[in-house]
Amino acid sequence: MLFASDKPVIHIVRYDDFSAASHTGVEEALFDIFLRRRIPCTVAVIPFTCDPEYLLKFGEVKLAPFPREKAQLLDPLLKGRLAEVALHGYTHLALAPMREYQEFSDAMPVETQRALIRRGRQYLEDVFGVKVRLFVPPWNRLGISTAAVLREEGLMISGETRADAGQDFDLAQAPCATIIQKTERALLAAQRFARLFSCGCGNVVGTMIHDYDFVESGYKVGSLKIAEFETLVSAWSKMRNVRRMLVTDAILGNDEPAAERARANTRLHQRLGASFLGRRLLANAGAVYWNTRQARRLAGLAGFLP
Repeated sequence: MLFASDKPVIHIVRYDDFSAASHTGVEEALFDIFLRRRIPCTVAVIPFTCDPEYLLKFGEVKLAPFPREKAQLLDPLLKGRLAEVALHGYTHLALAPMREYQEFSDAMPVETQRALIRRGRQYLEDVFGVKVRLFVPPWNRLGISTAAVLREEGLMISGETRADAGQDFDLAQAPCATIIQKTERALLAAQRFARLFSCGCGNVVGTMIHDYDFVESGYKVGSLKIAEFETLVSAWSKMRNVRRMLVTDAILGNDEPAAERARANTRLHQRLGASFLGRRLLANAGAVYWNTRQARRLAGLAGFLP
């Protein structure tokens, strides 16, 4: 018989913004680490990116398709069943998301969204030779109409659990919003609270990675060196009772109603947001996608804290 402390935490890793414009050198290093360390990674690919050099030189938007030759970087991981390809929007252009004009939102006609999703998905399936079953919304945001299209197109989602009024919770989903440096703490929190509440089955920690996270990318925001990242990955690999898997496998392995679980986690985030003491005492709890029972218990605890 397994006790709650023995039930594994599910750890998913997602690399975002793999595209014609992303840093190939960083990606070669990351994919090599995942292969050698046997770390499954869901790779969110942008089918068509805005060519920055063309924009700067001519002042016009020119879309650059994902290069077929670059797709070969992922071949060893795909062959080893350590990777899957997700559709990461269409171009990922920044279209004033604060005004709800993100790439996929209710401001965009439904049939336009459907056409872009179908074209982007088909292009990635042709380039990589795999089935694309997952959608990763740019900036982790999408409208209710987009959710309906994704459901109709048979796609799952890895975005964020949000508390918006009318939010569509029925999509099969697994959020992936923990930064690299906080991953180990989130995994430990998932284990700790599982022991406390004796209901630890199926809790998920999702690590989100970009090329610009790394010093080697040349971007000013990069704060982590590739060698330092491998040290962190090594530490993740040595953690007990952690099961690593691809995002779609984590979603399909969930035996709870998707909407019920999403609502329970959203309620927890609301309670934590309203409680100063709750955020301190339940540090890192918000970085875990809890099973329904655990999310409700943590939300109840946070509700008692000022």
